[in-house]
Amino acid sequence: MKLIVDVRWDAEASVWYAVSRDGTGLATESETLDGLRQSILAILPDLADLNDPAEVEVELIVHGISTASGPMAAE
Repeated sequence: MKLIVDVRWDAEASVWYAVSRDGTGLATESETLDGLRQSILAILPDLADLNDPAEVEVELIVHGISTASGPMAAE
């Protein structure tokens, strides 16, 4: 089974958060991307629809916006 998860940065709360696209109910947050990945893997067994497959492939699709400043940004 493959689970596609959207990951976004919440600048106001200073956390990364993740929500699954397929309606499994996966939703979690963490201050770091690695912490978020670990949280997602820890949650998987608790999701009823995912208990049957022997293996679940998780694809993280990360969305973020960065702002550059300095000489390069002025060009």
